[in-house]
Amino acid sequence: AGGMLRDVPAQVRVRELAERWPFAIRRLFELPRSAWTLAPAWLLGRRPRSLYSLAPLARYLDEERPDALLATPTLSTLTALFAAQLAQSPVRIVAREANTLTAQLTERRQLHRSRVLPLVREWYPRAAGIVAVSQGVAAELARAAGIPRGRIAVIHNPLDVARIREAAREAPPEPWLTTPGAPPVIVSAGRLVAAKDFATLLRAFARLRAERPARLVILGGGPRKLELMWLARRLRVARDVRLAGHVANPFSYMARARVFALSSRYEGLANVLREALACGCPVVATDCPSGSAEALGYGAHGRLVPVGDDAQLARALAATLDERDTPERAAARAASVASEDSAGRYLELLLGAEA
Repeated sequence: AGGMLRDVPAQVRVRELAERWPFAIRRLFELPRSAWTLAPAWLLGRRPRSLYSLAPLARYLDEERPDALLATPTLSTLTALFAAQLAQSPVRIVAREANTLTAQLTERRQLHRSRVLPLVREWYPRAAGIVAVSQGVAAELARAAGIPRGRIAVIHNPLDVARIREAAREAPPEPWLTTPGAPPVIVSAGRLVAAKDFATLLRAFARLRAERPARLVILGGGPRKLELMWLARRLRVARDVRLAGHVANPFSYMARARVFALSSRYEGLANVLREALACGCPVVATDCPSGSAEALGYGAHGRLVPVGDDAQLARALAATLDERDTPERAAARAASVASEDSAGRYLELLLGAEA
């Protein structure tokens, strides 16, 4: 969150809680006994960073006595629950689950995967409230953690539709999107990590590019950038692919793209799809667990294809490019993204107004 501090209003007090290794090793002995299963991960250098904040958070809860605490993602939620017990604090903790739990744990090292799920089963029921960002995340969390489905509220991620549409009117600093008569541009966005599966998108684009002129712009940074650059070269589409990194205004790209594509292996809600729809952009996405279909109205507002299938993704991209888009269609896509009072619902949970 360090890169987003500039977006925090000046009147909000920011408190840093992390402790650095190796000093945090002693905090292992302050963990509740059931959480000691995480100790081997620390000792072998696979340290959950959120646990560095355990003792400082416990001190904060004891000294400041806040009324409520919103915790996310999973390990941060567990840390908050541990800290509340250490501090003997009556704070209302609301746990927010932003992604499909088992899919996330599957991609983690075995030491994390085998220990975190039992802790979720034991500790999440102690939270005052539990939030999932989509119906799919809620159903999967209930199944995996044995939590009654009725205890999990579904609150979509907040989306400032008016701000998105205002930002979308700005011209992007990408000549591929602003040059008259240029080939159509497909835009995607997300961290360059395995879960987003941009390799499948590149293979689909190579199939598409073999049949027609097109370009691909991927927004976002991450550890797989070099690997994706080499794949684009190997597929002989590097000249038509731009890995643009982080951009200040992705909505200006979405508003001028012919298609927005998402190739994820799993998602919580796929907020980026909702942002693309708010910009009026046609969308193609993988039907991954669990949020993409929900974000697209289960196919009503965009094409869905199987995860990891570059051939079907290429066909869906081609079919979308072949469609004659109109202002009416763009407006209908934008209208599908309804504004909802997500912040108000969170406040209700945090303040105890909703069970």
